[in-house]
Amino acid sequence: MTGKLRLRHDWTFCVAALGLWLAYGWPVLTQYWVGGTIRGLMVSPLWFVPYAVMGVAVLAAMVLKLPDRVHWTLLGVQLAAVVAMTIMVPWAGMSSFLVVIAWQVGMSTAAAKAMSWVAVQNLAIIGTLAQALNPDLCWVLTKSAALQLLFVFTAQALRREAETSRALAQTNRELRSAQTIIATTVRGDERLRISRELHDAWGHELTALGLQLEIASNVSEPGRAADHVLQAKQLARDLLAKVRDVVSTLREAERCDLRQALGALARSVPTPTIHVEVAPDVQVSADQAHALLRCAQEAITNAVKHARASNLWLRVSVERDGIRLVARNDGEARPAAAAPGTGLRGMRERLEHLGGQLAIRGDNGRDFTIDAWLPARTPHIA
Repeated sequence: MTGKLRLRHDWTFCVAALGLWLAYGWPVLTQYWVGGTIRGLMVSPLWFVPYAVMGVAVLAAMVLKLPDRVHWTLLGVQLAAVVAMTIMVPWAGMSSFLVVIAWQVGMSTAAAKAMSWVAVQNLAIIGTLAQALNPDLCWVLTKSAALQLLFVFTAQALRREAETSRALAQTNRELRSAQTIIATTVRGDERLRISRELHDAWGHELTALGLQLEIASNVSEPGRAADHVLQAKQLARDLLAKVRDVVSTLREAERCDLRQALGALARSVPTPTIHVEVAPDVQVSADQAHALLRCAQEAITNAVKHARASNLWLRVSVERDGIRLVARNDGEARPAAAAPGTGLRGMRERLEHLGGQLAIRGDNGRDFTIDAWLPARTPHIA
């Protein structure tokens, strides 16, 4: 369940479930210690075997990050344990354990499936109790069933809240990405303006430089030629200083844009925790920054929706004469490399369009990693 609902109070839910498990088993434990009976039957020590199995299954299902089929298998083990406990102690109070299972089911699936599961587990206990004398089925059908429904509805409300939070986080990421794209477009327009300024405003200075050199080459008097050469040198120095200032400003802007965009993406996601590392020597073009940003966004989406990760590491570095982005999470690795989804296919196509490569891997079903590489110089796209 921890993987299903990424909330700070997951451990509170787990402790509460184990508390209910202990509380519902306490009357049986008490009767066993004092040598009493329940429904006229002595409590067998074998009863504690399915009781312990259920406790372990509850802990594993709520704490461990497990594939769906394993998670549902653990829920089935819990139900089987309750049935076994009811066979050994045919008391309607055994149905109280179903409340713990109902809570986990409500957290794990949609309302219709959760209600179906609750109906099945109640029928299983009713069928087990029907084999005993004075089964007190009314208790099962009223108090226990009502508690199960209450817990299912409460879990569904929390589940919907978590899904809404994830949807809002996704929308927030898309908005921030759109803002980054707009900012990139604005910077492109600014570069175009600067290029026009270089041509229009400094064109006359370059023309003057050429004239001074032309005059110096045709003047016969040494003094006059030296004056024109000095003026040409001064013009050249001034123009070179201006060019260096513009280039330095543009390079500094490019160096910071990707880092700032990734940081903004990381701050927009409440869970998992995103760790961003960008090497100081990374310099990318607008197209490269956009492609890497989209890769990071897809990695975040995968970590949130599929991997159920707690942490995501985004690292950008200069490697193999290019720029490399490695996105690794500590969640479940799905077979994306064999059957990539639309997002991963789009990511691969975007990188290959710029001459790059994409590798996807998962080690032993864990640590899903996206490895994106772009050449330092993007090939010309016709």
